[in-house]
Amino acid sequence: MPSTLSAVVDQYHREGFLLRPGFFAREVALLKQLIDSERERLQALEDLTIDSAGRQASCLGYLGHGDDVVTAFATTERLVNLVKALLGDDVYLLKGKLNVKWGTTAPERHGGWDPHQDRAAWARESLLGKDTISVAIAIDRSDTNNGTVEVLPGSHADGLVEHTRIGQGYGIPEHTYRQLCDRHGRVPAIMEAGDVLLFSGDLVHLSESNLDDRRRAVLFLTFNALNNSPAKGVGPSRYYCAEALQPRDDQILVGLVQQFEKGQYEPEFDWDTIRRERENDIAEGVDSGWTGVTPTLVS
Repeated sequence: MPSTLSAVVDQYHREGFLLRPGFFAREVALLKQLIDSERERLQALEDLTIDSAGRQASCLGYLGHGDDVVTAFATTERLVNLVKALLGDDVYLLKGKLNVKWGTTAPERHGGWDPHQDRAAWARESLLGKDTISVAIAIDRSDTNNGTVEVLPGSHADGLVEHTRIGQGYGIPEHTYRQLCDRHGRVPAIMEAGDVLLFSGDLVHLSESNLDDRRRAVLFLTFNALNNSPAKGVGPSRYYCAEALQPRDDQILVGLVQQFEKGQYEPEFDWDTIRRERENDIAEGVDSGWTGVTPTLVS
């Protein structure tokens, strides 16, 4: 692992991704408890996308902009400062989402994500620049048996490639994907709970279905360079930002962990903010998923 920040930045720009073991090793207990305690409500309110094989994948979006534990992760200085260093700019949180592959305990919701680049979806919504980073925080151990994220190292350097509808899903056509695999290879990101994977919005990645009995939960936080913000009135209003994200002292998140370990704090979602942002997207006619998400949060 690179030992200096400059080496870390060089590796990221060369490979398009960066794996940081143990980044939130202690703090991840908060996210585990969040999912465990909210499982029933999550499964009732999460949106479902469909992969090319017709399998459902769970996704709860609109996270990180409220007053809750997810926002504490998204704003903590150790993460924000690393993202700023990798992008070379001030940043803001573009979006946050929780992907849970429930495994055999909820077999109808174990689907994966076809090969794609995150920026392909945002480009359809008028976010054209490439200065974005997605941060995947492993809440559970994530490996090839339960559908971990897999990446094509260096594929970000190819720029945007063709995306199209594939069956009921959406992603990179098979012939193009095979060419990319031949050129770059394919590497699974094996992560322990608390590890963090950071990757470019242009990096080709995917994840297979979870056919294991173990859950695979990942919190995705996507940051955009401040100078890459669309103009006001162009695209979804939630993509526009005029002010840099101000990182919060790491001790805020550490303090939540300490309170949790003493039984004095219970992690919760800010459901009011989640619902409000979902309603705003619906009002603007925004399709936030690959194949169109179900508006369950306002039904």
